[in-house]
Amino acid sequence: MNTKIKQVATVILILVALFPVIVFIISRQNEASGGDMEKAKAFFSTAENSAEPCTRPDGKPYTMAYVDIDPYPASGEMLYYFIQQLNDTGWITLKEDLPFDPANTDAKELINYLADQDTGKYLRFSRDANYYIAVDGEDVCRESLQQHEAKKDIDLIFCMGTSPGELVVKEMGIKDIPVMVYFSVDPVSAGLSKEETYSGQSNVWCHTSADVYMNQMQFYHNACRFKKIGMVYYSSSVAAMAKYREAAEEIGFSIAERKIETLTDAKDEAATREYYQHLKQAYEDLVKKDKIDAFMLNTDMIKDTSKIWDLLEVFYKKKIPVFVQNGEYYAQYGALMVITASDAKMQAPFAVNAMAQILNGAEAGDVYEKYVASPYLSINMKAADEIGYSVPEELLLSAENLYTTIKGVDAEPERAGSDVKKEVGKEAGKKGKKK
Repeated sequence: MNTKIKQVATVILILVALFPVIVFIISRQNEASGGDMEKAKAFFSTAENSAEPCTRPDGKPYTMAYVDIDPYPASGEMLYYFIQQLNDTGWITLKEDLPFDPANTDAKELINYLADQDTGKYLRFSRDANYYIAVDGEDVCRESLQQHEAKKDIDLIFCMGTSPGELVVKEMGIKDIPVMVYFSVDPVSAGLSKEETYSGQSNVWCHTSADVYMNQMQFYHNACRFKKIGMVYYSSSVAAMAKYREAAEEIGFSIAERKIETLTDAKDEAATREYYQHLKQAYEDLVKKDKIDAFMLNTDMIKDTSKIWDLLEVFYKKKIPVFVQNGEYYAQYGALMVITASDAKMQAPFAVNAMAQILNGAEAGDVYEKYVASPYLSINMKAADEIGYSVPEELLLSAENLYTTIKGVDAEPERAGSDVKKEVGKEAGKKGKKK
């Protein structure tokens, strides 16, 4: 399938996937200007002509450095589909399917796996330039990157998330290597990009999509008319707090906030134990002191899936619904629902097109960077039962996935998808509408 056909197919899929969710969301004015739309069209037009795989001017493969925070399934999934898209477009050649589960991929292990493969003549990966900041240590990562920068043996730095972007762009101030910042919630508020359409820095490209968080919060408020929602975060930009505060003012609810220190050394068992103790205490304070009636699980807070249910029980004991900012898998592990703010599979072509333009000679700062993926809804019906929430019929009809068990808690196997939708849908008419 050629690039143009794939782009048209992607647009059609977005429209089809988006329709059932949009039906339930209160319409909001489209904030994208006509100029933005023209720039987006120009991006795809340019990408179609310049996205062909290429080598470095000396004929050697480009080498990509990878910087992440720590093992986190959501970022692992983003990387998995980015790599798959590189293979689909010919930038790399894989001799076998990736031996990773996209829903539970360790990103650093994936990069190490690729570094050991012959990925072809266009793009290579490095075990040496492959980092988890919270595992390897920030100083170690910085020193190693500086050495690679001096040796000129890396051609692109791929940052997965806000903190890696801040380390490379703001703290290290790297100017002579193209930097891509992907899966950053709000790179504009973080100071990584001067605006949502172009970064304003010649060597920096960021994927921006902050508008989705306003719509996401509108959806959650429509689903459950809460008055005060709790949020715990370590970075206001990672948690998209600017957008959520704006939504609170516009829609008419309040936010009870707690800011805690992030986990800086995932290898330190004592530090990890202390981090989760502080996190649970923050959750309990929101329930007992702030009297919240809803909770938002913010990005990159619960990093260990085995701890999800223990932490969410703090809210479910008080019949408080839990919504998710990022991470489909949280719904599998017991969160009530997630209306996705990002889609790893649908966004991958956009990110690969951006990379292709950069490696074909475009300055990263000249590559258009705003792309909002189509949202989809997932609901955990068992969690709904836990809090006595009767899921509205329109949500049952619009949900992409309905989970009937809580992963890691229930002994019986989990089932999700259309078959469960049909079964639950039959019962929808029998359920009451009280919330």
